[in-house]
Amino acid sequence: MIAAVGAIVVGATTAYFSDTETSIGNTFTAGTIDIAIDGKNPFIDHFDIGDLKPGEVGYINFNIQNVGQNPVNVSKKLYDFTYTDSNPTGYDCSQLYSGVADTSSEPECVAEAGTVVNNVETQILYDLSVEVYASDSANEPTWWQTIYAVDGTGDKSLYDVYGTAGTQYVALGMIPVGGHMLVTQSYHFSANAGNVYQGDGLTFNMEIKADQLPQGAEGQATVTLENKTAGPEYAIIADGYQGVLTYKTSNPTFDFSFTGKVTQNSTQYTLLYAVDPWPQTGSKVLGTVTSGTGGDVVFSGTATPGDITNGKVWLVLSSDWGTNQMIGWHQADYLLETGLINYVQN
Repeated sequence: MIAAVGAIVVGATTAYFSDTETSIGNTFTAGTIDIAIDGKNPFIDHFDIGDLKPGEVGYINFNIQNVGQNPVNVSKKLYDFTYTDSNPTGYDCSQLYSGVADTSSEPECVAEAGTVVNNVETQILYDLSVEVYASDSANEPTWWQTIYAVDGTGDKSLYDVYGTAGTQYVALGMIPVGGHMLVTQSYHFSANAGNVYQGDGLTFNMEIKADQLPQGAEGQATVTLENKTAGPEYAIIADGYQGVLTYKTSNPTFDFSFTGKVTQNSTQYTLLYAVDPWPQTGSKVLGTVTSGTGGDVVFSGTATPGDITNGKVWLVLSSDWGTNQMIGWHQADYLLETGLINYVQN
């Protein structure tokens, strides 16, 4: 018994060669999300579009700067729609319709026929487009997108886009660190608006929101790819052909997954990190996939980063991609970016 205990003691005190190194002062720092509008932070200005008549157009344009330390996804909404009905002539509508409040003019009173119409937002057609620049010194946009266009086909009113509840946000795209986004909005008073809208006014609030890129539990962000019209507008076509790219924003390799639907069945497609200008020489192939019999596309992959940073990702026909550049263009069958990706190799 004594011998056994002694053996244990000897074993416990036996030393091996060893070395210890110490890492001192390790830190973790949270970055910031912050934007300025037209150089002001906070932004408390307002815009006025006065004396707009049917067929005329008013503009509200502004510049969003990313002054934080992280790329941001930007969205906007209009809310708190409030109606006014100016009466500069003092016309008394009760002469024709008892109990009806004063209106701006006799033509409006007659047109409303005793029922006040306050929905001018349904008569204002809406253009919205954006351009993203990598820095204040950049002369050419890194990315641009027409989100809504008044072109006589599928025109959207303010009511169609934002409703009146004030909960509908419109995604504008991603702004890289130090970059900025020019937002162009035009408000077209419908040429078909009748006399019921004489003197009517509309006041609303506008909110611009900047969010961290949406992150999953493992640092994954997403960007949507859409079928689009031809250039230069490249407007989104709401036809069901779209896809979602999910990727790790910070990783030794560019890891991604993609789910979507394309126009061509049983056809090979190439997922491309697209570098301008045409013919996209220097772009990087992220992966290839053959669409299903119903046009479904589901695949994942890992790509060596190369020069992947802030840029565009396309899903194009593999037959239109050569060794290192585009050799064809059949855009109706593509899915194109609705925002830039942001990737950092760590």
